[in-house]
Amino acid sequence: MVRRIGNGEETLFWHDRWCGDVSFRERLNRLYDLTRHKSITVKDMSLRGWGEGGEAWQWRRRLWVWEEDLLEECRLLLLNVSLQPLSYDVWQLLPDPSRGYYVRSVYAMLTTQEVPQVTQDVDLI
Repeated sequence: MVRRIGNGEETLFWHDRWCGDVSFRERLNRLYDLTRHKSITVKDMSLRGWGEGGEAWQWRRRLWVWEEDLLEECRLLLLNVSLQPLSYDVWQLLPDPSRGYYVRSVYAMLTTQEVPQVTQDVDLI
């Protein structure tokens, strides 16, 4: 399952897998460790400004040069992101081409994640 972004209100910037194959938390772990906004939504990050000098980037300390390179990588990934104010964020199931779709795999994903992807996980299950 992957997250398709609409308005960004229900998707966590760092925790959800919404831009690429892994979450920003996994891909840019060092930046996640340093950010002050660990549970911020995509919409709130966008509103604060995720471009160069944007207020979305607030750190516990000044970034080192190699961490600035990670931040630049993140900004490049965000260049093509366009939020749709009239659309909701949705889950999309991508079946495994070799095994197909199994309810068990979605159930496992929803119940084993460290940070809930949606606030109504129990209702989904």
